[in-house]
Parts: sequence; C-alpha cells; structure tokens
Amino acid sequence: MNDFSTVLTIGNFDGIHIGHRHLIQTTIDLARSWAGRAVAMTFTPHPRQFFHPVPHFFLHPEAVKVKLLASLGLDEVLYLPFDKIYRLSPEAFFKTVLLPIEPAAIVLGNNFFFGANKAGDIRLLRQYCAQNDIALHSLVMEPYLGLPVSSSRIRTALQNGMIAEANAMLLDPYTLYGRVEKGAQRGHTLGFATANIHAPDQVIPKRGAYITSVYIDREPTPYRAVTAVTQTPTFGQVETVVETHILDFCRDIYGHDIRVQFDAFLRDERVFPSKEALIAQLKLDCEKAKK
Repeated sequence: MNDFSTVLTIGNFDGIHIGHRHLIQTTIDLARSWAGRAVAMTFTPHPRQFFHPVPHFFLHPEAVKVKLLASLGLDEVLYLPFDKIYRLSPEAFFKTVLLPIEPAAIVLGNNFFFGANKAGDIRLLRQYCAQNDIALHSLVMEPYLGLPVSSSRIRTALQNGMIAEANAMLLDPYTLYGRVEKGAQRGHTLGFATANIHAPDQVIPKRGAYITSVYIDREPTPYRAVTAVTQTPTFGQVETVVETHILDFCRDIYGHDIRVQFDAFLRDERVFPSKEALIAQLKLDCEKAKK
C-alpha cells in the first residue's frame, strides 16, 4: 500500500451510535496501519427522508451530525447529494461514485445495500471489489443486549421511554436541541416555570416526565431539570410539547438556544384530577431529580 491509500466507510450515520463508532474506528485503524487516509461517505438528505419524509425522524440535527463526524478522527467526510445518485444501478454506483475515490479498502456493516431499490448487497460489492483489487471488510453489526444496534432500534427505544437503553446504544445521553419559545405560561401559573422548545426534525421521546440536564447557549455547565414530554391532557391540549423546568433557576432565557439531555425516565404521562394534584406530583418529580 502506498502513502495515499484511502480506506472508505459508508453509512447514513444518524445518531452516531456504537455501531457507527465501531465502523468508523475500524476504518481509521486500518488507514493508519497503511499510512493512509480514513474517509467516510454519507448522504444528504437521509434516504428514508428523501423517499418518505416524516417529522421527528432524526436522532441528531444535521449540524450536530456534521460536528460529531468531524470529531471522530476521520481525515475527510464526503456528503453525497442523494437526489443525484438514487437512480444509479449497483454497477453504476460502484463505477461512478466509489471507484473515483480510489479506495484501497472499504469497511462496511454486513447489512449494507447499494444502488437503486437496494438492488446490490455485500456479496455483489465483494465481487466488484475483487475485480478492482479493493479489499472489502464486512463487519457484524455491533450488539447491545444480544441484538444488533441500529438507528431504528434507538428510535423505537426512545418512543417507548427506554432512555437508559437508547443512551447506552448512543454512548451519550439523547439530546434535543432547540430555542426557548413562549408557551401557554401554564407552568408559571403553577409555580413551575418551563423552557419550551420545538424540535420538529428530531425523535421526541415517549410522553411522560424525565430527569434531564440542560445546557444554555455555550455554557459548559448543565442545570438539573425535569422535562415533560406531554400533550397536557389535564388542560385538553392535543399537540405534543417539550416543557423543561430547570431546578433552582430564575433567569429569563426566552430566545436562547438550549440542549435538553435526557438522563432518566421518571413516570408516564397521566391526567390529574385537579391542579393541586398536578402540583403535588411536580414537587415529587423535582425532589427525585435533585436526588
């Protein structure tokens, strides 16, 4: 191998979970052993969102994904416009997209598909690579609790309130990003003022109460908080909202950017018979968060 050998990995990389990190680290280690370059290829927009766009799909906003990929030690990240390549056959994708990169090796998960309608699989790619003197490394998907880790599995865990499992697969607490908006002011009238954010692109965890950590703007130190993901059935509202009560906090942060990091699930959402019952439960939630 020469000093300019490129080792390439390919993926959507939504969430940058433990499977993605294993794939990327293997790519980096192989590239370094050859004194070469570690390169990742990803697609924009995400193929699922290109074909069937839905709200609340992503584990990370695109800007966060870009920063995370840039932080992992890769020499380059290639962002391919998916609308320019999705019609390519597997052979055309290999010849017009992969070969020009001149990879000495490609590192992929064993569930990799490529080309229009996912017509190409890892076995076909192995044939193409062998014909062009490219080493292909196919990795078994990283497991968690005996099952393969995937972005879809993490989404499902979040939607079921399984925060500990989602965080373990992500290696970091799941985080919502947003700007504090004016809400209905109900929390303030109850004595529990909240910072409300709207995160239309990201997965919203199951409705309920959570212990969270809140980062404000670029401040390095988080604040302990209780976050409600709710349709506020006590007040008859139907839209799901994310309302965060920061403990022992009295600053005006309307319009500020915050990150709400989900640390633990507290309880399911439920209807309270009275305002007094709701306030009593909120006090219990805050006491649990403080401990």
